[in-house]
Amino acid sequence: MIPRKRLDIGWSDILFGISRCFWPGSREGVQKRIGDFWSSSSDTVVCLAERSGFDLILDALNLPRGSEILISAMNIRSMFEVIERHGLVAVPIDLDMSTLAMKRDELERAVNKNTKAILFAQLFGSRLPMDDVVEFSRQHDLFLFEDCAQSFAGDGYVGHPESDVVMVSFGPIKTCSTIMGGVLRFKEASLAGEVARLQAELPLHSRWDYLVWLLRFAELKTLSSRALYTLVMWIAHRLGVQDKKLNDAIRVFGGPDEVKKFRRQPSYPMLALLERRLKRFDTGSIARRNAAAETVIERLPPWLRRPGENAPVHNHWTFPVEVSDPVALMKHLRTLGFDSINGYASFIIPDPPAGFEDFRAQEARSMMQSVLYLPVHTGLSKRELIQLAEAVSDFENSQRETREAADATPAGSVPRAAAEPEHAADQID
Repeated sequence: MIPRKRLDIGWSDILFGISRCFWPGSREGVQKRIGDFWSSSSDTVVCLAERSGFDLILDALNLPRGSEILISAMNIRSMFEVIERHGLVAVPIDLDMSTLAMKRDELERAVNKNTKAILFAQLFGSRLPMDDVVEFSRQHDLFLFEDCAQSFAGDGYVGHPESDVVMVSFGPIKTCSTIMGGVLRFKEASLAGEVARLQAELPLHSRWDYLVWLLRFAELKTLSSRALYTLVMWIAHRLGVQDKKLNDAIRVFGGPDEVKKFRRQPSYPMLALLERRLKRFDTGSIARRNAAAETVIERLPPWLRRPGENAPVHNHWTFPVEVSDPVALMKHLRTLGFDSINGYASFIIPDPPAGFEDFRAQEARSMMQSVLYLPVHTGLSKRELIQLAEAVSDFENSQRETREAADATPAGSVPRAAAEPEHAADQID
């Protein structure tokens, strides 16, 4: 069975990270080199994770309790929880799902005297121009977070120059993964300095804990070979293990003590591996990933929608598609050897806070309920990509024909074949 996602970390990277767990080195020196490589050591802070950096920024900003942050309606649960832990209010803003842009009319309706910041997320590997969001944030004097956790492509993009902070993640399933790790680039060096100072007061993340995660990912990488992955999935489904449990296997943070886990300074081996990965990143991997995506896109029915399909830049970090019956199609694809997953995956769309009851992100909710994440990545050959696309197309065409036939049948009528059995032997006394 073809895995639903390919871990973007190689064996040489894992072995390098393991070796650095036993290697003395200067954390400060590596952090400075990463900062200078990324942008500048004066405006860049390297953190244990993007969410830990976000937490530190909110500490540094020290916004009044009850202040509101306008946030892209879809994000990982932890980002909303960090906001709440600081006594702040996250106001989810619906998205134009064709571009994944925050809807301007909702932003205008939501902003008020309590609004202090806006968090714009570049989702699914897409990247939108930030000019409109920058203009809105400046018009209303809002601090602007640009969340690029899912859009790293190694092309030198470090965010819009007017974004107050740009956050990038190198977590377990991200591009250029180092299992954990985040980079923050600030517009104002003074804020970068304050965040760095606050981080220096945190306990140090254990290099031995990082070693455990490196070994765990070595195991996961072994199990992601097709034969072993097929066996693991067969056992998991026989035992009734839910997809969420399988996803949790690669979650570095989470659980009741999540804050304790991520409020740490990054260890030397993690920093050393991040420096190596950034400086050696193969931008051709993005081109190959995009080519794989295009092979599938050009063979899908034209009416199938994809989140972010009209975004001007897309590196297809994941490949979500809105389908007629995601559960049925997921089961069908598994019989053909393609693993996939439906629903929000690692995202949530939270209920709106009090006073914002009509901000329910209806377009985002409606589309994501019908989304299936297809296993479109460089681990598939062109023949397999075509087979996957044709399987999805055949399923959707069949579903459409069934719906059209049902719509064409007059209400209350019964097809003749069902109403009049051709043979007496077919009748039941």
